[in-house]
Amino acid sequence: MKLSMTMFCLLSLGISGLLCTSCEDEKKTEHKEEYLAKVNSDIITIEEYQQALDEIKQAGKGFFANNESASRIKRDLLERLIDQKLLLQEAHRKHITLDPVLVDASMKMLKDEYPDGGVEQQLKAKGLTDEEYARRTRQSLLIQKLLKQEVVDRIAISSDDISNYYNQHKDRFVKPEEVRVRQIVTKTKEEAEDLRKRILRGESFEKLAKSHSLGPEKDKGGDLGWFPRGRMPPEIEKVAFKLWPGTKVSKVIESPYGFHLFQPVGKKPARELTLDQASKEIERVLRESRTKEAERFYTRSLREHANIDRDLQRLERIQ
Repeated sequence: MKLSMTMFCLLSLGISGLLCTSCEDEKKTEHKEEYLAKVNSDIITIEEYQQALDEIKQAGKGFFANNESASRIKRDLLERLIDQKLLLQEAHRKHITLDPVLVDASMKMLKDEYPDGGVEQQLKAKGLTDEEYARRTRQSLLIQKLLKQEVVDRIAISSDDISNYYNQHKDRFVKPEEVRVRQIVTKTKEEAEDLRKRILRGESFEKLAKSHSLGPEKDKGGDLGWFPRGRMPPEIEKVAFKLWPGTKVSKVIESPYGFHLFQPVGKKPARELTLDQASKEIERVLRESRTKEAERFYTRSLREHANIDRDLQRLERIQ
């Protein structure tokens, strides 16, 4: 590329090599001002990159730790956008198409997640129009379909794979002791004591939790579900693991959240999962790990056969 441009300068202008080099640099600069990176026939524009960077800065409240961190984040972002271009190009090359119903369903999911005009507010906060978000959704779905077809669907997990993983990582399949309790939370000790007396007289803990508890689990009758040690606040954990099955209600316990009553539902001792019990989790872990590795390999192979040109000096000037 460099040689042919220099020869063009010499033949067309008939001036010295120095001036030809100047001509070459001028043309290269003029050409590169159009993009931050060129990926085969597609370009990543400054505007496209700036929008993606602004979203990252917005998520991080607009600050980078230092110049080195900012430089690394900006380069990582450019490489991610390059990968995206390569994957979209490959999807088009393989004539992968989308069912319009799938795109509409994806857009509907977003609107259902943010009702009453919340979608428009979210998009506006990110500087996106409906059309731009729809375009990004289509691109994301195309890439997902490509990777599913070329990577995910080709990954096989055998029973030997699962068995070998289980034997090599048995320590990961030891479940700690767990308990399951219901709770009622009140603002005052007096109210908690009154509810305790009612439960001891035979009233339903679940019904009283639904009607009196301040906890978010009140709609489930105060059920906190199963949990091991170390997950709940110390005040709750200490009582929960000491309660005997069959106890109607604990004494009133004070914590920073209020005044608590507890009722035991069940207790599971520490135990080691069998291969059959652990097999689904092992398969999930192996599939997830192999998928990530295969996707990285697939993207690297696309890079090896691509023409990628980056303007890193211009990248560093972007704020």
